[in-house]
Amino acid sequence: VSHKLMTMKQWYQRRVRGNREKLEKLKAEELAEGKAAKQLSHQLRRIKAIKKEIRAESAAVEEVTKVRQAKKKANEVRPGKYGPGKLPVEQPDFLLPEEISSSLRKLVSPANPIQDRFANMQKRNMVEIRKQVVPHRKYALKYVEKWRRKLPEELKELTKMKTKKKKKAIKMSE
Repeated sequence: VSHKLMTMKQWYQRRVRGNREKLEKLKAEELAEGKAAKQLSHQLRRIKAIKKEIRAESAAVEEVTKVRQAKKKANEVRPGKYGPGKLPVEQPDFLLPEEISSSLRKLVSPANPIQDRFANMQKRNMVEIRKQVVPHRKYALKYVEKWRRKLPEELKELTKMKTKKKKKAIKMSE
């Protein structure tokens, strides 16, 4: 077994190096403890400022909640929104003095109860509010005049024209 024997000098250097490392470790620990103590004392000195910040944040949060609650209350009063359309604002129907008859039996209500019920259901978000979809065609209709509808004289002219075209076509092919 071959192993090196240490000289006295090497042994001394190793011992000094170990002690130096221990000292550096202790210094680093002391610095860390000092830093933590400094931070703690700084925070203790800033207690009043921290309380002020917390109060300001809580006041801001309370203000936001008050605004939200006010909006919520306003939304409860107005009709809700169910569907893509907007609820039409209708003016109340009334009769002019000239239109009012002397007898209440002759009085005719201008309102339609079915439409009133439907509008009420839309206000209460029971029926979706939409614009009425008007049916439309992709292409316009073509109007073609049929031979059956023509007068007999016009029919004769058309048949003559057709025979002329056929004769021309036969002549050209020959």
